[in-house]
Order: sequence, then structure tokens, then C-alpha cells
Amino acid sequence: MTMEDIRRDDLVKVCDYADLADREPIGLDVAGEEVMVVRVGDQVYAIGNICSHAEAWLDSGYLHASTLEIECPLHEGKFDLRSGKATALPCVDPVKGYEVVRDGGQIFLVINESE
Repeated sequence: MTMEDIRRDDLVKVCDYADLADREPIGLDVAGEEVMVVRVGDQVYAIGNICSHAEAWLDSGYLHASTLEIECPLHEGKFDLRSGKATALPCVDPVKGYEVVRDGGQIFLVINESE
């Protein structure tokens, strides 16, 4: 998705692309929401940073880059980086998935205030 496809009011800059080390998740407060952002190769993903099962910080978990999943550091539940969907027990509820937009060297998330 490009900048032209989205209302500017729904975009929030989270960081510069250069700030993201490959396969190193970071936790950020984005418009009052706890978000985990991670770069895998040249793709950037963002999901809610708090595990839906045990409220642990997902950015402290183990990244499974080959399957695009993050593993919760407490109970080994996993979440899909593309959607936030829970992919391994004991996690069953998803975390929020965010649409990521890269514009040049900047990374934005789509944060729709009406949701």
C-alpha cells in the first residue's frame, strides 16, 4: 500500500527505516498503543506488543523469521507478524495487526481513529 492509498490523517510516523535492525523487534508507544515493530529482510511488520494470553512484552520474545512469527517470552505462544493472529497455544486470541507504509526512509502505521 502506498501513501496515496491512505488518508494522511490515518498515518502515524513510527521511526526511520534505518532505525530498524534486521530481525531485532522493538517496542514503541504509537498514538497511545503499545506496538512491536520488526524488520525481516526489506519488509517491516507491526503488531500489538502485549501478549493476549499473559500480557508479556512480545518485543522481548524470540523471532521466528522463517515463519514470520514472534514467540511470547513467557509461555511460548506465537503470533503471526503479518496479521497478529495467534498461531500457537496457549495463545488463542490475536493481538492487533497494523498496516505498515514505507515512504522513502520513513515508516508509518495506519492508525484509524474511528476503529
